[in-house]
Amino acid sequence: MKRVIPRIGLVYFIVASLLVLFSCSTSKKATIPDVDASLTANAPDYQQIKKDINKKDSEFYYPELLRRFQEADTTLSLEQLRHFYYGTATRPEYNPYQFDLSKALNEALEQKDLQQAKSIIDKQLAKDPTNLKFYMQKMMVNIDLYGRESEEANDAFFQVYMLLSAILSSGDGKTKKSAIYVINIADEYALMYRFGVTPTSQSLVRENGQSYDRMELTSNEKGLKVLYFNVTIMEESLKKLF
Repeated sequence: MKRVIPRIGLVYFIVASLLVLFSCSTSKKATIPDVDASLTANAPDYQQIKKDINKKDSEFYYPELLRRFQEADTTLSLEQLRHFYYGTATRPEYNPYQFDLSKALNEALEQKDLQQAKSIIDKQLAKDPTNLKFYMQKMMVNIDLYGRESEEANDAFFQVYMLLSAILSSGDGKTKKSAIYVINIADEYALMYRFGVTPTSQSLVRENGQSYDRMELTSNEKGLKVLYFNVTIMEESLKKLF
């Protein structure tokens, strides 16, 4: 039996528009349970996460987390979701700069070929299991293909929700100290899209051994002038390629 994952901090504001889509259709009723404050605004410890996800007897064993996430198992705890998302960046196959299928997907969507779009999305997520942008696209395509009340649309919605919960537990992005940790550039833009903000410029800032994408924003309802994303793990991955 699946349960609805909790709303935490900024997650509520970002997924509010998503919740509207399902407020009258989903069989999973929204709840607002308490959340352990120690798991919010908390930078990921990649070294510890790497150890945890490789232990077969651990609740964080990566293959099991991957299986459960792909099944849209919303009984996954926030800490398990953090291990899944950030643990992906510690896997040997992790490459945030790999070619993705965005162009092919856009062409399929422009041609209104939803079956082809679904096939492209499934292919991308098979090799890139935490790509927030493609899960958002998956949700919208599944709504069009199967209907808003379908299990397929409902599961994709909760996969988006779970990824947002994991990412936004790392920080609010208002300062470098509280930067949002991401493992893929596409996730930055997917998050800004759900924030309802548009970047006017992007700059890479390095400080105290950490790397940040600094996004200056256009005027917006939330009064945000800038967002910081910690991209250190991506910088380290790029160095390994050379």
